[in-house]
Amino acid sequence: MGIRVENLHKSFGTEQVLDGITLDIPDRSFFSVVAPTGAGKTTLLRIMAGIESADAGTVHYDGEEMTDVAVQDRSVGMVYQEFINYPSLTVRENLASPLQVSGENYSAEEIDRRVQETAEMLKIDHILNNLPEEVSGGEAQRTAISRALIKEPDYLFMDEPLANLDYKLREQLRSDFERLFSEQDTTVIYATPQAGDALAMSTHIGFLHDGNIIQKALRDEIYYRPRHLPVAEYLGEPPMNIVPVTLVQEPTSTHRYFEVDDETRIPATGFDSLSPGETYHLGFRPQDMTLTENSAEASITPTLSFVETVGSTSTLHMDFQGREIYALHPNPLHLETGAEISFALDPKKFYVYDPEAGNLIAAGEKIPSFS
Repeated sequence: MGIRVENLHKSFGTEQVLDGITLDIPDRSFFSVVAPTGAGKTTLLRIMAGIESADAGTVHYDGEEMTDVAVQDRSVGMVYQEFINYPSLTVRENLASPLQVSGENYSAEEIDRRVQETAEMLKIDHILNNLPEEVSGGEAQRTAISRALIKEPDYLFMDEPLANLDYKLREQLRSDFERLFSEQDTTVIYATPQAGDALAMSTHIGFLHDGNIIQKALRDEIYYRPRHLPVAEYLGEPPMNIVPVTLVQEPTSTHRYFEVDDETRIPATGFDSLSPGETYHLGFRPQDMTLTENSAEASITPTLSFVETVGSTSTLHMDFQGREIYALHPNPLHLETGAEISFALDPKKFYVYDPEAGNLIAAGEKIPSFS
């Protein structure tokens, strides 16, 4: 059944951090809570784990209320952003320690078996006799995760565990986590401000905004169908481009377009449900922008700020109507800063949001519906 929280509230002084959150986390899922730093992700995890109490609301594990159950009496593990290991104990002793202090009275043979199996699973069996200061940052974090997993908890809470690692280690652990937790019975609740981490590993994602989870869905659904502007503008690397537009219909024909200004008109084919004369926020993904040298095909012509090339992929950072937008290109590009670059856009891949409520009100026919 997983975890259910109902109407959770939490304030620190006059600041309300959680404002009536109700949330279901499926059993055996890898559920990421995504939000910018300071939005309340850690507080939500600590309340769900039993480390911190809520001002109001309840927490249930598999249908059983746990609100007043002490953390030591729950089947949970916790991994933090910092590499928390006992510095005077070897990696082997660090892994064994949770079992040795447990009330389950594990035998020495059972402890040795679990230590070896867990170390092999996390690929740290070669450093079992090392002290934490003698291993790399990635190995230290794997050790902390192993300590949390060795008691085979039903629920594992991970609070930004990749934050202190360099890019290469983050990429490696992303891959390892996705493999590891697909093979485990443990339900993982993972807090991160990094959209890429969540999209790489999660089965489900919940987006925390203004003290509430404004959208919760399967990973692909929340990415391809962000129902609210804050989700669309955050959940992607780089995120969706959002441009204010007015829908215009030519008086002598049925031709429609989204007008940014007198010089920028974007095709609006397929959006017959929208009202001419109304303003909207138009969204399009960086990977859906196509470079073109044909001015007749161009939808927008932003100004290049700089190009960021990682491996074989280039991210173009550009200025368009005073706001930063992005484009992805599958090959390295060498372009002059300040150049105007023309892109063609496909209306079948557009998102249209209400500018007041921020809700998704229309999407192009190539956007998966998940209905």
